Amino acid sequence: MREGGFPSASRCLLYTATMIIAQISDTHIDLENPLGVDRIRNLKQCVDDINGLDPLPDVVVHTGDLTNTGKPAEYAEANRILSDLRPPLYVTAGNRDERTALRAAFPAYRYLLPESHFVQYRVDEFPVRLIILDTLTEDTNKGDFCAIRADSLSVALADDVSKPTAIFMHHPPFEVVESTYPIQFESQEAMARLSAVLNRHGHVVGAFCGHTHRDTAGRVGDVPVSSTPSVAVDLRLGDYPDAVRSVPLYQVHRYDAAQGFVSELRPAGLN
Repeated sequence: MREGGFPSASRCLLYTATMIIAQISDTHIDLENPLGVDRIRNLKQCVDDINGLDPLPDVVVHTGDLTNTGKPAEYAEANRILSDLRPPLYVTAGNRDERTALRAAFPAYRYLLPESHFVQYRVDEFPVRLIILDTLTEDTNKGDFCAIRADSLSVALADDVSKPTAIFMHHPPFEVVESTYPIQFESQEAMARLSAVLNRHGHVVGAFCGHTHRDTAGRVGDVPVSSTPSVAVDLRLGDYPDAVRSVPLYQVHRYDAAQGFVSELRPAGLN
């Protein structure tokens, strides 16, 4: 299991915040797939495990692909399970999600682009500020980050530099060397656009992604970035100990000023 500090102390000592964030991703709820029952059970196991943590996480963030086909019935089923979470939940759009249905099932506020269809918003109520990014494209399962989204992120980051900020998105904006498709974005230009915005702001202390279905990490300039395995066990990639091969995994990210983020890959229901 990977565990390690993310940002350097020089990026964090200005802040005294502490916070715990649970991250789940790539649940791929599918009511027509024969494996759909297993995926529902995997998600329920994670919800139960998160609810039993002591201390309880401040928030839970789902980094996309809640559903497999984006149908309203799939979102209703995901919502039924996720509504049992004790901490507040924030969701990110994945390439398997349908933006309109996602926004209807999991409404947010403080959208960075309220007049657009992008699922991009900010959460200011916690010691670490959260910004949820929309990296979807219209035509492929790869990521994109257009100038419109980049400008809105830049404005949001500049709007409040008083506390550390964590970024959540679906597609990892770094080269995933273990993957058949190491570049998870449509173009290097889109990745560079995102990197340029993040690295203009020293209060960005980490970024967290899904999509790869594996436990991996990289950097975007000075910002450390990680990607978490899929909750759906049948879709998970990578090598794991025998004891957790059939167990859903999620991550717990603990932030403090001295160490930045320290992340734990946690098997649901084994303890």
